[in-house]
Amino acid sequence: MTEFYTIMLKRKDNKTYADLHKTNQQIYLTIEDAEEAFNSNEHFQKYYHIVKLIACLEEELNER
Repeated sequence: MTEFYTIMLKRKDNKTYADLHKTNQQIYLTIEDAEEAFNSNEHFQKYYHIVKLIACLEEELNER
């Protein structure tokens, strides 16, 4: 499995969904990189949040 992060628009209902079309169109491999991008943009701080995503291959799911 691989963890990665993106900066995603906050929903009005405060729930988090993988609305990937509502990201800043960047993938960050570390939380530190995501936080640096997030903290350097005032607009992100008001309307976005950092979301951790997890990806895995189908074979990895079958092993569990």
